[in-house]
Amino acid sequence: MSNCSKHKKEVAGISDMKELAEMIGDLHYETLDILMDNLAVKIFKDAIKDREGGRVKLCTALQNASLYMQKSRRYIDEAWKISKPFMQK
Repeated sequence: MSNCSKHKKEVAGISDMKELAEMIGDLHYETLDILMDNLAVKIFKDAIKDREGGRVKLCTALQNASLYMQKSRRYIDEAWKISKPFMQK
């Protein structure tokens, strides 16, 4: 069993995941798209490490999560393109 201490239970001192979700959801769609891209890449890298460690089921689950996050990004990007003309400079 590997050490999971690198997996935190909070982000920047925020332990309330509903609060964190609200904060992330309030990001500019353009910024949210970038965040989701970086998160998808991170999750995919974790999947590769798990595959190398022989954790095939975990690898597959993480690869699927990364894939669907990338697909979700397309809708966030679409929302950004729709809302961009209405954003104040």
